[in-house]
Amino acid sequence: MKLKEKILKILVKEPNLTGGEIANRFGYTYKEDRADYDRIRIYASQLIKRSSSEKPNNPQKVVQNYIKAKRKEEVDNQNEFFSLAENITGKQRNTYNLPNSLETHYEAYKLPKECNDILFINDIHLPYHSLTALNIALKYGFEKKVNTIFINGDLIDFYAISRFQKDPRKRDLGTEIKTTRDFLSILRKIFPIAKIFYKLGNHDVRWEHYLIEKAPDLLGLSEFNLESILKLADHDITMIPDKQIVHIGKLTALHGHELGTSIMSPVNIARGLYLKAKDNAICGHHHQSSEHTEPNINGKVVTCWSVACLSELHPDYAPINKYTHGFAHIRVVDEEGNFEVTNLRIINGKIR
Repeated sequence: MKLKEKILKILVKEPNLTGGEIANRFGYTYKEDRADYDRIRIYASQLIKRSSSEKPNNPQKVVQNYIKAKRKEEVDNQNEFFSLAENITGKQRNTYNLPNSLETHYEAYKLPKECNDILFINDIHLPYHSLTALNIALKYGFEKKVNTIFINGDLIDFYAISRFQKDPRKRDLGTEIKTTRDFLSILRKIFPIAKIFYKLGNHDVRWEHYLIEKAPDLLGLSEFNLESILKLADHDITMIPDKQIVHIGKLTALHGHELGTSIMSPVNIARGLYLKAKDNAICGHHHQSSEHTEPNINGKVVTCWSVACLSELHPDYAPINKYTHGFAHIRVVDEEGNFEVTNLRIINGKIR
């Protein structure tokens, strides 16, 4: 142990000692061990004076400074260890051994880079789809030879299990599921080599909500999850959860319900999306086509889009509305993720 630490350990126990008394604790006396005695006495006295700026001869201050220094050294060593462990394992440290947390970690789904030419469709609401609009959108994607189909939510309506008031004459869950399976089978035949992604919307998750309320014992059984019910694996379709945003290059895609009703804007849906996202983003959900561009204070130009629907325009629950038909074509143009969005409307059976 170093001489300094030995002296400070003595002062911890007897904080009022002088330099000479500390030398005595080392076993040296003024008469018999003059040289060693003076060496310890002088060093201890200097240490006491140097360690206390306010009260040069206050041993308690020396002890406090020593303890603070040791604690800081321990914390620094501990931080270095945890930082290293964090980098190796990727897990966040629990420095103070706090109780385990049930926190979930939210991450965006990143579309693979090779998925760079995308037919972007949403709000089909099978079996209440518009045959005209859906045929036009799929024909466009086929002719443009897109390499990716992105179904941005509300593929299936799930009217039969809605929590809202329903017309019992229209309740036919079996037909809804069969129609959706048939559509996905046809979609794969039209685009045999394209990547197909299916991000859930608020209507799609009605299935899980129904199980939670009516048949909770079936939750967790793979045979009863939506992927199995719609046979997505048979058609090599990737499902993305409803609340998970998606990065398509530098563009963020979401169904639209994730932001709640606060996305509604007195101008248009795209501006409401801009006010919430503050970055390039695209959504569906509202069955309306709109675009909003605005630079930020540093000159970065941000654009948001809302994409129209491919379902019936006058459903029973909202016969008078602002709904329009449409879809989008998204191209990621370089390795940095820059992109182009063509937001297309369908009016009177023609693309506008």
